Amino acid sequence: MRNTVLAFVLLAAPAFAQKSNYTPPRTPDGQPDIGGVWTNATITPLERPAELGDQQFFTKEEAAAYERRTALQSNRDRRDGPADADVTRAYNEAWWDRGSTVVPSLRTSLIVDPPTGRLPALTPAAQEAARRRAEALQRPANGPEDRLIRERCIVGDNVGPPMMPSAYNNNFQIFQSANYVAILSEMMHDVRIIPLDGRAHLASNLRSWLGDSRGRWDHSTLIVETTDFNGKISFRGSDENCA
Repeated sequence: MRNTVLAFVLLAAPAFAQKSNYTPPRTPDGQPDIGGVWTNATITPLERPAELGDQQFFTKEEAAAYERRTALQSNRDRRDGPADADVTRAYNEAWWDRGSTVVPSLRTSLIVDPPTGRLPALTPAAQEAARRRAEALQRPANGPEDRLIRERCIVGDNVGPPMMPSAYNNNFQIFQSANYVAILSEMMHDVRIIPLDGRAHLASNLRSWLGDSRGRWDHSTLIVETTDFNGKISFRGSDENCA
């Protein structure tokens, strides 16, 4: 992941705004105003479930059925099954904030490209790294460095990259000025600071957990390009380390 460029967009318009004549509010300096508290909680999966094949969208009836089925499967207040299942469910529903609905567009996956709605298969090297990571986590830890970075509350889950929905703490607060956008994550309390003034990225030997972000406006869409990750964050086998 060291040489990866990660790009994401923030839409100024609310996700539920379907009208083509929608005009987003503006800041005093004329930028689309995206400030405030937002959530990305949704039960729409990152990858399209295999049983849906090439189906890119739910019907309204299918979405409602999927929401009911997901709510039942994830319900931590259930008491059916053996004792170990009850223990595994751990915290009850009051602790969770995973969302209860699919995205308004009714897409069957958060991934829109490729059209399959699924990530490419891991390379053999990434599969081997994942195997070694899982094996290492089965051994007693000699110190904190032997545990996952999210367990050590460094970064992880929906903090990104990428900033994905999680089981809880899905809120983000966005602060905005003429030359910066800052995104405060409820999870881990990290702040992603995004300069908007056209400055170049940092030198490639200066790397960090959240990378080096640069933003620009394309009409009412904020486009953010992030480089210079430190290569220690694992997303589907993307890290360079075993754990």
